[in-house]
Amino acid sequence: MAEDKKSVINLMEEAEKKAKARDFEKDSEIRTKAEELKKSMLQQLKELTGEEHYIAKNKDPFAGEPFNQVMHRNLDLLNQIGYLTQAEESTLFKLQAYLEFKSNVIICREDKFKKKKKYDEDDFELPRAATVSDIAEMIGKSRTQTSLILNSLKEKEILLNPEGAGQIEENGRTISPRTWIVNPYIMICAPRKNEVKLDKLTMRLFQHSLKNLKDQNGKKVKLPVRFF
Repeated sequence: MAEDKKSVINLMEEAEKKAKARDFEKDSEIRTKAEELKKSMLQQLKELTGEEHYIAKNKDPFAGEPFNQVMHRNLDLLNQIGYLTQAEESTLFKLQAYLEFKSNVIICREDKFKKKKKYDEDDFELPRAATVSDIAEMIGKSRTQTSLILNSLKEKEILLNPEGAGQIEENGRTISPRTWIVNPYIMICAPRKNEVKLDKLTMRLFQHSLKNLKDQNGKKVKLPVRFF
């Protein structure tokens, strides 16, 4: 009985393989005919007009449009343990629009949506990291409110605010430059096909973050997804 069942399963698998092979051959044949038809049409157009033509596809409406990816299972865990306040959730949601590609740095609105030029090493301009005042303006809150929320998110390891070298002028004061970065274990602004193409420095900064999470009863819980 077991041998008969195994034989039937083998026959079904073989039939499925043959069906897939036929579908592949059919798709390949269709693609080949389509290419031949395009070449024939282009050749006829050239003979009629004396000009070179080409066939273009409609542009993908999402091509080049910036977007972020949220780590669903990690965010679900934070929801379950009530990790974030409503104010923190609202701020984090709004900040999604201003993340720098591959670094997760919060940058100024003007630089985020500035039309990109072709790269020229003599005309390269680094996007400006957003200050607390910039972020307050971008999310529509007072500077005091924004500072309190950002520092709370920093304490919870959702944001980092490392100090840079040198000094800058801000609101009439000379201060050390700081960069706000969002934890990629929660939200990531980088391609993730086959591998995480995130800035290595960003990964190092957050590598050991969110390892001491606890639920409402004080029980330690683990972040479901860690990809670096």
